[in-house]
Amino acid sequence: MRAFVTGLTGFVGPHLARMLESKGFEVVGLGFQSENAGPVQTLPKGASAVNVDIRDYAGLRQILKDTQPDQVYHLAAISNVVTSFKDPRLTYDVNVGGTLNLFEALRELDIRPRIVHVSSAHVYRSIETEAGLNEDSPVRLLTPYATSKFMCEALATQYFEAFGFQSMTVRPFNHVGPGQPTGFVCSDFARQIAAIKLGQAEPVLHVGNLAPVRDFTDVRDTVEAYWMVATHGVPGEVYNVGSQRPISMEEIVSMLCKLAGVQVHIEVDPEKFRPIETLRLFGNSSKTRALGWKPHIELEQTLKDIFDWWLTALAEGQN
Repeated sequence: MRAFVTGLTGFVGPHLARMLESKGFEVVGLGFQSENAGPVQTLPKGASAVNVDIRDYAGLRQILKDTQPDQVYHLAAISNVVTSFKDPRLTYDVNVGGTLNLFEALRELDIRPRIVHVSSAHVYRSIETEAGLNEDSPVRLLTPYATSKFMCEALATQYFEAFGFQSMTVRPFNHVGPGQPTGFVCSDFARQIAAIKLGQAEPVLHVGNLAPVRDFTDVRDTVEAYWMVATHGVPGEVYNVGSQRPISMEEIVSMLCKLAGVQVHIEVDPEKFRPIETLRLFGNSSKTRALGWKPHIELEQTLKDIFDWWLTALAEGQN
């Protein structure tokens, strides 16, 4: 069995590759590296990454022709909300254009693998609900990132309806873990606190808005959900992936400081605030759990692993 992964060398890709190899898959994917990606994770030895940008249609088509995958995991995207505001054109070009390239290449080559298209829970409108947002909850597209992801969902639906693609969409809530670059809240906090712990920085933690509530799942659990959807999901359907545990940014800071054994002064940086902020976003993933998936790694362990990752990276001189 062969799996093709776009964004193989990003944050999620190496975790997904390790999991797929453990299940007997040969893994091939796009390994295009953006600038300022931070410390790079190591791919498992059996995974093969080709340095092709998903916007390169001819290069992407050739890899798919050579690979003939049984499963496709579409991870490649501009996934940082702040970046999407700074450069909407790049966000739509990579996210929407790249998704169109993937589906068109598969259509032209007449390859019909099972496809997991990774969207985002950011497409949802924040509402007060004890049960969490489910796949039928209202959509409200407040950011270029969310809008681009919903446009990609429409493409996945079109290719399912018109061309019989076996495509499923997943909407992950915040997924975090070791190897995540800066620009994402848990990794940002952990990196700063690790630098303080190592004596490389003053005990001042620069933060944005600490009020938002989110749903954090370990990336190693998240990729298991992707595989479960690829294997047992119903084409044309949407599946949430999340822990179902709402927690505020302020609590995340407190947990990281406690496990690091440091005390910090909190300094709010207006530059870290988003132009538009969703204050409460957590999900109901019972539909995915019905396939046989559930998260196993507690958030406290995840945060420790992220902190330890940054301790090692900073001690070795990586930024």
